[in-house]
Amino acid sequence: MNSETGENPRGARVRPSDRRSQILRHAGALFARQGYGATTVRQIADAAELLSGSLYHHFPSKEAMLLDIMEDVIADALRRYRAAVRTTTDPIVALRNLVRGTLALIQANPDGTIVSVGEGRRLARTERFFWLADRTAEASGLWVEAARDGWEKGVFRPDLPPEVVAHLLQSTAWSMAQWLRSGRVFDPDEAADRIVDGFVRGIAVPGAYQSRDLGAVLAAARPSCPGGGIDPALLVPVPARIVFEGSDARTRIMVAASGLFAQQGFARTTTRQIAEAAGVPVGSLAHHIGSKERLISEMLAEFLDELRTGFAKDAADAAGPVEQIGAFIVRTVRMLAEHGVASVIQLNESAMQELPRRELDALFGHVSRTWRGAVEDGIRAGVFRAEVDPDFAHRVIRTAISAGSGVYQAMGVPDVPGLYQEIVLAGVGARR
Repeated sequence: MNSETGENPRGARVRPSDRRSQILRHAGALFARQGYGATTVRQIADAAELLSGSLYHHFPSKEAMLLDIMEDVIADALRRYRAAVRTTTDPIVALRNLVRGTLALIQANPDGTIVSVGEGRRLARTERFFWLADRTAEASGLWVEAARDGWEKGVFRPDLPPEVVAHLLQSTAWSMAQWLRSGRVFDPDEAADRIVDGFVRGIAVPGAYQSRDLGAVLAAARPSCPGGGIDPALLVPVPARIVFEGSDARTRIMVAASGLFAQQGFARTTTRQIAEAAGVPVGSLAHHIGSKERLISEMLAEFLDELRTGFAKDAADAAGPVEQIGAFIVRTVRMLAEHGVASVIQLNESAMQELPRRELDALFGHVSRTWRGAVEDGIRAGVFRAEVDPDFAHRVIRTAISAGSGVYQAMGVPDVPGLYQEIVLAGVGARR
């Protein structure tokens, strides 16, 4: 029953500031679970036990609630980041502190971080959220500062620009918000240690992987913005490759939908937009795809099945575990670039109730086991470090690729698979 007084159902008076916090908590949970675009003011009011009209006494719009949620998350992140770099002169410790701060924030406010990561990509370019670019640049700048300190002190590789190191660790840490959402748990201290150790040292033992100079791999990439961090515009996912010539209606619909899902999310994409982008009548969509939910389910299943089949071929062709992991990296990066589902997977919209979870879970599980098996084989063969945790390592690698490969492409890196191979296997440390 909705409460229109300043009291809760038990009769205790609720202060306006507490009521605002309650509304934001309910709004954040709904935004995180079903997406900002799919959440209505009425749903938020019902969750907060208010009438829709009463909600406007506290917030002028749904967008204002989103703004408050994101401001709180970013302000908290900046407080943690400033403290992280002030407390040490060791660049590796500084990066570890930054990762740890992000993971602790995710654990303390999982809904807010999921909303901020997902909506931040879309809103970075919009006029109403111009402040987001400045805050994002400041936050990213602290990561770059720590990485540059390591680069100048010779702790990190001279052929790996600080911006690349910073983006890799920052995007990986933030993407772990989805781990909590999917039911997985992690200890922030232990996870931060493993992430930084894995990427700094790499998973391969010295001599097991033929390292190479990254000059040609990075070429003329443009990794930074004037503020010193990653340009927020680059955080917008790269759309799918669009080739309409000679395509049938269903293929055009699939390609158009994948690009729209990547750019603005599943919930915000309408069937009319898909039809217009594909150049087909709106009325014919039902004949070709049935529904949006069925379409995204088919897209994800196709992507995962293609990945599974490709991994089987890579495993059969590879000479050993090092070559297997290298091949898996190449295939994953390329398929994320070719399919418009990369950001959808990253934002975990596949968790929607409407999708056939049994089929998708089986495909996700097969892909996960293939990665983990290659890492386990490498440890047994002595080519991967014995202290590497196979389950954690392969999930972090996949998270890093999913979160960052599109950004590296937008930066102009000509060989993104090669960059990830080098970072994952040899690491970002000065060891060559």
